[in-house]
Amino acid sequence: MKGQDIVVTGGTDGIGKAAAIRLAKLGGCLLLIGRNPDKGEAAVAEIKRTSGNDAVVYLQGDLSLVKNVRHAAAQIRETFDRLDVLVHCAGNIFPRQRTLTADGLELSFAIQFMARFILTDQLLDLLRAAPAPQVLSVAGGGTIAGRVDFDNLQGEKSYGFTQVIKTTSRACDLLTFEQIARYPDITFYNYGPGLVRSGQIVKNPLMRALMNTVGRPFSRSAEQAGDDIVALLRSPRSSGFYVKSAKPNDVPESADPASCKRMWEYGEAVVAKASGRRAPQ
Repeated sequence: MKGQDIVVTGGTDGIGKAAAIRLAKLGGCLLLIGRNPDKGEAAVAEIKRTSGNDAVVYLQGDLSLVKNVRHAAAQIRETFDRLDVLVHCAGNIFPRQRTLTADGLELSFAIQFMARFILTDQLLDLLRAAPAPQVLSVAGGGTIAGRVDFDNLQGEKSYGFTQVIKTTSRACDLLTFEQIARYPDITFYNYGPGLVRSGQIVKNPLMRALMNTVGRPFSRSAEQAGDDIVALLRSPRSSGFYVKSAKPNDVPESADPASCKRMWEYGEAVVAKASGRRAPQ
């Protein structure tokens, strides 16, 4: 990874920071995106100190809004003239009540699907300028069985903690599969770390209680998940879905070509609406 230009969203906490520390130790040039400036600057200082690598910078960005994602892409362009690796780790705490952003999107869907959809699209030319570009999304990675309910993508009919996790995970499955089909010159991974004892998910009281009791033997640390991410990136494999310990997984049930295309078109329509223009026909 020495000398590679790397962007990690959500790189100031949890799995994202754990992966960033390891990538910095391997000599990567890192840009971390996070919402909280204090946490971001602290994370950069810690990573520089523990890795001995000063090529680490922080970009403040709330990726819940379309305009902010585009601004982040513009800032990345000012930092890098190519992009070897893009790691999507940014997430949120899955609020108990359905919460809408200023764009009118459900908060979790905005951060964990739309931000990934837009940022990757905005950085395609930088990725293609790298000799072997890789994009890795941390999500369910095909580990949550079932199909996407397109009538309830943003909790329009029903909303709950587990429902949101399932929906965003399955939506990311479809996105990755469609990206693999559209961009064969870029390697895409959808990585499912399983139940992780860190970051945003432990801020939910129910999940914290679960992982501190009966779920602890089945959960993993952020450091273990970070090791998996680095293993994937250091030994490039074929695009696809990977779960725990970077093992390949079968393409999820939900990822049939028609559903993948529909999910892509849904993302395009959201972007068009937020931009005040008509969606592609």
